Amino acid sequence: MGKTLFGQTIGIDYDFEVYKQYPIIKEANTDFGYRREVGNQPKKLRVASYCRVSTDEELQLNSLENQIIHYTNYIRSNPEWQFAGIFSDRGKSGTKTQSRTGFNKMIRYARSGKIDIIICKSISRFARNVLDTLNTVKLLKENGVRVIFEKENIDTGSMSSDFILTLLSATAEEESRSISDNINWSLTKRFESGEPIFARLMGYAKVDDKPWVIVEEEAKIVREAFEEYLKGNTPTQIAKMFIRKGYKKANGRRDWSAIAVRDILKNERYTGDALCQKTYTKDHLSHSVAINNGERNQYLLKNHHDPIVDRGTFEKVQKLLSKNSRKVIRDKRKTYPLSGRLVCAECGSNFQRFICRGKVTWRCGKHTKSKLLCSMTGIREENIRQALTKAFIKKYQAYDKEHEIQIKKLMKELQRAESRRENEQNQLRVELEKALLAENAAIIKLKDTTELTQERIEIEEKIAKKELLWELFDEDGIYRKESMEELERLKSMSVTKTEFEELINDIKFIRAWVILIKAVSPYLFSITWINGEETEIMIEKGDDQ
Repeated sequence: MGKTLFGQTIGIDYDFEVYKQYPIIKEANTDFGYRREVGNQPKKLRVASYCRVSTDEELQLNSLENQIIHYTNYIRSNPEWQFAGIFSDRGKSGTKTQSRTGFNKMIRYARSGKIDIIICKSISRFARNVLDTLNTVKLLKENGVRVIFEKENIDTGSMSSDFILTLLSATAEEESRSISDNINWSLTKRFESGEPIFARLMGYAKVDDKPWVIVEEEAKIVREAFEEYLKGNTPTQIAKMFIRKGYKKANGRRDWSAIAVRDILKNERYTGDALCQKTYTKDHLSHSVAINNGERNQYLLKNHHDPIVDRGTFEKVQKLLSKNSRKVIRDKRKTYPLSGRLVCAECGSNFQRFICRGKVTWRCGKHTKSKLLCSMTGIREENIRQALTKAFIKKYQAYDKEHEIQIKKLMKELQRAESRRENEQNQLRVELEKALLAENAAIIKLKDTTELTQERIEIEEKIAKKELLWELFDEDGIYRKESMEELERLKSMSVTKTEFEELINDIKFIRAWVILIKAVSPYLFSITWINGEETEIMIEKGDDQ
């Protein structure tokens, strides 16, 4: 088997509840697993593959399309196997399984009896944390699922491989630790030799591989920020001023904020100095970044590059910042059913939740910074709830039949949702596979590939567009699970029409069917459902706006 990898994140969080364990009546060895037989009827093994790429650099070195073709074809080409999916993560670390949504979804599928064998290139691709590796493998074995690690030639179905697996997992974790230590060592040596790491910064750019070149157009904005602050303007006022003037940040956007301005005012690099190692990575397992308050050495490189702001101005601003600063204790960020799912149709920004005069209001992120960035006004949560309920009734004909029948219908819709999403993704993968094969065949025969290339690009663009919805769908597994449990509860008891109406007026319940809500206005919404269809809904203007 080839050694390529690909990264297509599909998955949701761990779901370690009750699972169904399939009894094995008869076993027979095959190349990569058991053939289960019930009576004399052989049953195909459901085989999946897990792949991971941990950095964007790896993604660039490997063709995702060719990797998709390889692993899909490899599994499908075996007549004794049934394709059970490719689960993978892009840009994810192997030392933390919590952040790997593709990995987590694969485990959930395995526990629910949808996978018999998992093929993985190597243990290091699976995980670089010994405890995670062993616990996950043990969990899978308890559910009758085997993992094949190709590089190490390990089959977890063999009890004799347990010691080797432990040893190699430890080696993989140690490799991760060694890489982390080597990186830290090289950074320290670099700082000691007077070489800070250059990152694109407002006012500075890399020109012809030469870093720290002053971009005068941006440098003027930096100087103006310092001048305005010394005049008595707050970072918030300066941000609004920059938006009015149409200034662009280093990333090309105009959505200035108080934080962006304050970051400029506090950055010593504008004086020509460079303070290295302001933050550090705690360890190779968590990869969490912390502010360096003396835990690591810091290196101040004086007069390293040309300054944009003179040292006197900078020091005056630091004194004012220190005088005006207030220690703010921030609560842990809360999430709500609409968090990350309500977006502005005008600018594409997410809405943020506020409580205004005792009522919950959602406001466009860009509009809160400046009306010049977006004209969308705030929306009462009650309006959104009304829109969701109205659209839900329209979409699923919630009142067309007896509510007992509707409960069964809604349960069926949730049950089919995941298979529909998987089928859609697999179908597009097959289309891409065919397009690539046709394009490659034409290249070999020296034929014109213009039309074939365009066809392939269109499919890739379609997949890229769908990927966002697939990712949102996967993240919403908890809502579908909770709504299904509620429907199961209602199905087993006598439910009144009033109770059913209360249910479909609950935002948290309806969220199981909703992927995205676009606010066109405070009264007009476009709702994307779990099957990919959209419903545009208008509610009547109330007196609360």
